[in-house]
Amino acid sequence: MLGISYLRSTRGPIWTRIRTQLFRPHYFGITATLAITFAAVAVLAAAANLIVEEGMLVIQTTRVQAVAAPARAHLGAANRAATATSAAAAAPAPRVSATAVQLAIERFEHATQDRRSFDSPETDARVDLARNELRGLWAKIQSKSTIASGHPLSDVSAIVAAFVNAASMSVRLQDTHRAMSAEYSAHLDAMTLRLQTSQSREWKIFGRVLARQSLRRLQDNLDEIRRSFANFDAPGADDTGSGDRLGAAEVNFAKALDDNEANFLRRDGQSWVRDMRNDTARIVELRHALADADSQRAVNTREFLALGTALGKAVEKAMPEDTAPARSDHAPSDQQTPAAMPASVPGKAAVTTTTTRAEDSGAVIVAWITAVVLTLLLVISILTVRSIVLPVRRMLRAAESLAAGDVDARVPRGGIKELDTLAIGFNRMAAQLAAAGAAAQEHQRNLEITVEQRTRELQHLAEHDPLTLLPNRRQLLLLLGNATERASRTQRKVGVLFVDVDNFKNLNDSLGHTFGDHVLVAIARRLQAAADHVGFAARWGGDEFAVVYQEAQSREAVEQAGQALVDAFREPVTVHGRDLTVSVSVGASLFPDHEIRPEDLLSAADAALFNAKALGRSQLAMFTPALLAAATSKFSTEQGLRRAIERAEFELVYQPEVSIESFEIIVVEALIRWRLPDGRRVSPAEFLPIAEESGLINEIGTWVLRDAIRTAAGWYHGEWPGVRIAVNVSPRQLMDDRFVDQLRGMLDEFRLPSRCIELELTESVLQTGSRTIESLRRLRSSEIAIALDDFGTGYSSLASLEELPLSRIKLDRSLIDGIDTSPRAAAIASAIIDLCSNLGLAVTAEGVERPQQLALLCEGRPISVQGYLLSRPVASDQILALRANMAAIVQDIIVSPRPSPQHDATVSLFDAQRKHRQSARTQR
Repeated sequence: MLGISYLRSTRGPIWTRIRTQLFRPHYFGITATLAITFAAVAVLAAAANLIVEEGMLVIQTTRVQAVAAPARAHLGAANRAATATSAAAAAPAPRVSATAVQLAIERFEHATQDRRSFDSPETDARVDLARNELRGLWAKIQSKSTIASGHPLSDVSAIVAAFVNAASMSVRLQDTHRAMSAEYSAHLDAMTLRLQTSQSREWKIFGRVLARQSLRRLQDNLDEIRRSFANFDAPGADDTGSGDRLGAAEVNFAKALDDNEANFLRRDGQSWVRDMRNDTARIVELRHALADADSQRAVNTREFLALGTALGKAVEKAMPEDTAPARSDHAPSDQQTPAAMPASVPGKAAVTTTTTRAEDSGAVIVAWITAVVLTLLLVISILTVRSIVLPVRRMLRAAESLAAGDVDARVPRGGIKELDTLAIGFNRMAAQLAAAGAAAQEHQRNLEITVEQRTRELQHLAEHDPLTLLPNRRQLLLLLGNATERASRTQRKVGVLFVDVDNFKNLNDSLGHTFGDHVLVAIARRLQAAADHVGFAARWGGDEFAVVYQEAQSREAVEQAGQALVDAFREPVTVHGRDLTVSVSVGASLFPDHEIRPEDLLSAADAALFNAKALGRSQLAMFTPALLAAATSKFSTEQGLRRAIERAEFELVYQPEVSIESFEIIVVEALIRWRLPDGRRVSPAEFLPIAEESGLINEIGTWVLRDAIRTAAGWYHGEWPGVRIAVNVSPRQLMDDRFVDQLRGMLDEFRLPSRCIELELTESVLQTGSRTIESLRRLRSSEIAIALDDFGTGYSSLASLEELPLSRIKLDRSLIDGIDTSPRAAAIASAIIDLCSNLGLAVTAEGVERPQQLALLCEGRPISVQGYLLSRPVASDQILALRANMAAIVQDIIVSPRPSPQHDATVSLFDAQRKHRQSARTQR
C-alpha cells in the first residue's frame, strides 16, 4: 500500500506519483500490506454474503409420514426390510448408487471400530445394523443386475463377503486380547495383594512399616512390571520396545524372587513362593500370547482396512449405471439418500424436507462486488510484486558488482520496508567489505614480506648447521660437487679433509652436553679460520667436520693443509674463560686421484680418518686403496656375521685343560669357528673384534653359550658326569642385566648343574664398571666358576685379583713361552703361580707347545696346562676318546723330551724355589 501523505506531497500525474512512491521506502511492510489487503477482501466478501442472504427467496416444504413402532428396541434384519418395503410403497424408490454403498461401508467400519473398543449390547447392535444395511444395499444392486461369471459384480460380492468376515475376525481378536489383558492384570493384582499381605506382617514403628529389603526390591520390580504393561497394552504402543521393557521387568522380578528365595520360604512360606512363581510364569506366557495376538490383530486390521478401500474402489468401478432409478423431475438433486440418514427411532415420524432457492436482483450486485475484489487484488499484487522484484534486482546487480571486485557498489533504497532495510544493511556490509578488503591487502603485503623473510631463514637453516652455522651435510655435498666440476675444467685438484675431535665423548660426558655444544662452536670457528685461505669448512655431524681444499695445486698442498689443521689445535681452545686442550685427527682424500663423486671422496677421507685414529690420534692420514680394501673387508665381514647364525655357519671346537697331577682332563674350553659356505675358515681374531664393535657379539655369545651347554649336558647325562666346560664371555654380555637369568634358564632347560660351567673373561671387564662386578658376584653365588683369561697382558692384573670374584687364573702364553729358556721368565711364572695358590685360585697355563715347558710346569705347584702340545681344538665327538687316552699322551711327552742347558738351569731354579717354600712352611 502506498502512503497517502506521499501522494499528497507529490505533484504531477497520478502514475508518476505512484511510480515515485514505489521507488521510495514504504512506511508499511509486506506483512502490514497483506494484512490490509486481506481485511479489505474479507469486508467485501462479508458484504456480498449479506446481500446474497437478504436478496434470496427461500421456499421450504415439509412432509411428515408416520412410522409404526417395532416390537423390539433393536430392529432385526426382517423388521428393517419390512420398514424399507413400506417406505418404498409410500414414497418413490430411493436411488441405490455407489455413494450409498460407500456410506454403508464407512458406517460398517465405524461400527466395527466401536465394537472393538467397547464390548456392549449397543455396539453389537450397531455392528449388526451396519452389516445388514451393507448386505441389503448390495442385495438390491444384485437384484437389479444379472451377474454372470466374470462380471465385475461377482468380484465385488466376494470382496463384500471377505470384508464382513474380516470385521468379524477383528472383533474376535480384540475380545481375545481384552480377555488376556484382563487376566494379566488379575495376576498382577494377586501378586500385589500377596506382597501387601507380607508387608502388613512386618514391624511397625511410629506408624512406619520397616519392610525387608527383599520385599522392597520385589515390590519395586512388580511396580516396574505394572508400568511396563500399561505402556505395552496402550493403544498405538511400540510393540517391540515396550515388549522388551516388559520382558526385562519380568526377568528382574523373577531374579529378585530367586535371589531371596530362602528368605521368602522362611518368612512367607512355601505356598507363597509357589503362588508367586506360578503367577510369574503365567504373566510371561500371557505376554508372549499378547504379543502374538497383537501381531495377528495388526495383520487383520490392515487386511480389514485394505478390504474396505478395495470394496469402495470396486463398487465405483463395477457398479453399472442402470441400477439407479431415473431421477424424477420434482426431486431435488441434493436430496439425502435413506442410507445416509440416521436410523429411525421407534415411535417417531419420518420427515422429508424439500428446499427451493430463488435468485433475485442481488446477483448483479454480487457480480459487481466480485469484479471490484478481483481488480483490487490485481492492483495490489502488481504493486507488491514491483515493490519486491525491482529492489531485489537492484540488490542482485549490486551483489554481482561486489563479487566482481567493485568495492564501491551500493544498492539504491526503495521498495517495501523490509527490502529497504535490507538495502541499508547491504550497503553497510559493502562498506565493511571495502574496509576489510583494504585491510586484507595490507595484511597480504605484510604476509608476503614475512614469508619472503622466513623463506630466506629456512633456506639458510636448510643449508647450514644451526649450532655452528657452518654448511651442513647437504650443502657440503652440493658445494663439493661444484668444486669438483670447476676443478675438472681447470685441471686442478680438490682435497677433502675429514676432521674428527679426539675423545670428545669423554669431554661431553664430564662437562655436560651444553658445554660440549659450546666447545663444538669454538672448534668450528677455528676450523673456519684455518680453512678460509684454501676453501671452506662444513659440519658433517656430531663431532665430525669436513674441510674442502678448492683449487689445490698438488697432493703435497693438500697434505700441508691437513697438517695445518692438526697443528691449529695444538693451542688450547678457550670456552667461557676455560682453556681446553683439544686435538683432532684428519683423514684426507684427493680428487681426481682417489675418487670422482663427492660421496666417494668423503667415504675415502673417512677411511683415512679411521687409519689416523689407529696411528695414535692427532694425526693426518692420506687415503690409500688398501684402506678402502680394509674397510670393504670389514663391512663384508660384518654383513656375513649377520647371516652366519641364520645359515648355521658357526661351529664349536673344544680344547682340553689337563691336570699335571692326575693327567686327566678337568676342563674343556669351547672355541668358536666360522666356516664360510665355500669351505674356508675365518679365524676368531678376524671376526670377533668386528662382532664386538658392531654389537653382534651378544647374539653370537648367546648362541655359543647355548650350544656349549647343550653339548655339556649330553656328556653329563652320558659317559662324563664330572664334565666342566669353559665358555668365553664378552663384557657386553655381562653388562646386559638379563644375562644371569638367561644363563640360569639355559642350565634349567638342559638340566645341567652350575658346577659344570665355567665362564672365561678378559681383563677388559674391569673397564665396564661396578654393574659387571655385581653380575659376576651373582654368578659366583650360583656356583658358576669364573676364570680370568690372558692374565698378565693387561695393566691391572693384580688389581683384578682383588676386585673380581674369580675361581681360576689362566696365564697368558706370553708368560709361559720363555720359561724353558729364560730364568727370568721362569721366576715370574713361578711367582704368579705361588701368588694365585696363596689366594686359593686354580691356575691354568696356556700356550704349552714344547715338552720342556710341560716338564718344568710338572715340577712346580699343582696346576693345569693347555696347549697344542697336548691337543689342538677338536670336535665334540672326539673329546671322550681324547679323555680316555690323555694320561698316556702326557706320560709319553714327559719321558721323551731332551732338555737343553737352559732347561737344566730353569729346573734347578724351580727346585730351589720349591725347597724354599717347603722350608718356609716348616718354619711357620
